[in-house]
Amino acid sequence: MVASSAGAAEAAGAPPAGKDAYRGLLLEMTGDSLRPVNVWDASGNPVLDPFYDFAKKGLALVDRDYSLRLEGGTFSSASAEEYLGSGLRTGGGELTLAAYFQPSILSPTNAGCVIGYGTASNELRFALLQEGSALQLRLTPAESKSLTLCSLTNAEPFHFTLAIGKKEIVFYRNGEKAGTHPGLPADFPALEDGRLYFGNDAKDARPWRGRLERVALYNKILAPEEARKAAMAILEDIRSRPTVPRIEIEGTLLTRSTYTMPWKEGFDYREVLSVCEYKINRVLSGDYKGEKMHVAEWMYVDRIFLSNSVRKPGASRRIVVEELTANPQLSKTQRDNTLDDIEADVYYDLSPIYALPENEQPKSKK
Repeated sequence: MVASSAGAAEAAGAPPAGKDAYRGLLLEMTGDSLRPVNVWDASGNPVLDPFYDFAKKGLALVDRDYSLRLEGGTFSSASAEEYLGSGLRTGGGELTLAAYFQPSILSPTNAGCVIGYGTASNELRFALLQEGSALQLRLTPAESKSLTLCSLTNAEPFHFTLAIGKKEIVFYRNGEKAGTHPGLPADFPALEDGRLYFGNDAKDARPWRGRLERVALYNKILAPEEARKAAMAILEDIRSRPTVPRIEIEGTLLTRSTYTMPWKEGFDYREVLSVCEYKINRVLSGDYKGEKMHVAEWMYVDRIFLSNSVRKPGASRRIVVEELTANPQLSKTQRDNTLDDIEADVYYDLSPIYALPENEQPKSKK
């Protein structure tokens, strides 16, 4: 088993193998792309070795350091259901959920699922939802219950820890206590085997846009000092990362590389980037001296075609980009480049992605 890269597991009590009444980590995102997610069973033994990552569906992407970029799609802890379910049932009605969180939209129209737990057929048993500018906890034991945990006044990222028990529910923001609520009804611990959902629910009814990193699930309540130490370790790790320069331009699309269609025989990629050439009208921020720029844009994700794919030459838009080489998670992604100067530096488009309407999705002519 690979240890956590940030030491959060040590700060909160890493799982001792073979202990019958184990209380500790059940799942942890490590920030290490070589070992993205650790899972433990109800006895504290590591499982799903030697490599495990989340299942992905719809408009969802992996960014640097195995952060989850949610654009209405979902990641889920598929194949870990029995471990999470049995681990939560031994928690005596206690659990703690933590994550580094950043919304893309401050006041979405509909309530979106940031993180939820449930099965594919039932309502989420517990879920963190962003409803308008509020981050809410919704519980569905015998009767539904919702709590507002905090208000989102800006889109700055922060670390949260949510400790849920029978006596009280405590919310921490960047390691500091930020709210206390009454505890849960006694029947809440009767959890089915289920999975965590990130960015939507199992039925795609609660799409959310934002980013998540370093999610951790425990079958115990973290004490205030444990919560603070775990949060500080993750925040220190994230803040110590090298800064990747970004550039915002206003540009006009000149041409787009011909890209591979998903129905091509023998082609099994579900995501494709196409390198496009833009004329620089203005540099709005950052440092860029050229008159043109090559930008890699998503054409389809999970074989869902995006609005990028139908943008016509001559269209102008604002784009925020960074160097493509600063994104190692894309090294094995299909990238089509049929432009004349294939040696030119390529930048990566960080703009939100949007699906074309169903009736405009291209289809194979076969």
